[in-house]
Amino acid sequence: MHHIYHTHGFVLGSHNKGEANKMLTVYTREMGLVRAMVQGVRLHKSKLRFSLQDFSYARIDFVRGKEIWRITSASNISSFPFARSSKSSLLIIARISKLLERLCDGEESNEKIFDDFIQAIVLLDDIEVSSESREALELHLVLRILNTLGYIGDSLMLMDYLGGNIDLSQTETLLREKRSIISHINKALNESQL
Repeated sequence: MHHIYHTHGFVLGSHNKGEANKMLTVYTREMGLVRAMVQGVRLHKSKLRFSLQDFSYARIDFVRGKEIWRITSASNISSFPFARSSKSSLLIIARISKLLERLCDGEESNEKIFDDFIQAIVLLDDIEVSSESREALELHLVLRILNTLGYIGDSLMLMDYLGGNIDLSQTETLLREKRSIISHINKALNESQL
């Protein structure tokens, strides 16, 4: 008998397999980055297809198969409708999703990154958030992901952005220091060699 793993996950992306299956890349709170097959999800009668769309947040049940993970069930937590309808928010989510795939390869849990990521997407899902605030949220989240993974060194200028919650209160300050923050981010990405 197979053990069922219950977790919350965000679908970073997917690609079609066969007639009706999909291989999903899911960032989970307890299991890290998981690539899993979901069978029949592209069929119109599939109950899972709405819960497992790209950039959806869901409760997901995984079972370890002989060679790959399989998704047995899922229920939607949020599909972030306002963020999906905003081109700029959707681009930010796509860029962060690609960054997570690039930096967090493997099934290694990092609850801080997961919580920061979901918190930022919840903020992006607010229709009232300005384009400047969206840009600052992206910078803030990328900086925190790189710091949590150990790619940001000790910098007094960055300390205010690395603790606490991600919120919009630091937007103006972040944007004033944008060049320096981007420089730190680029340096960290170069040093990661990923």
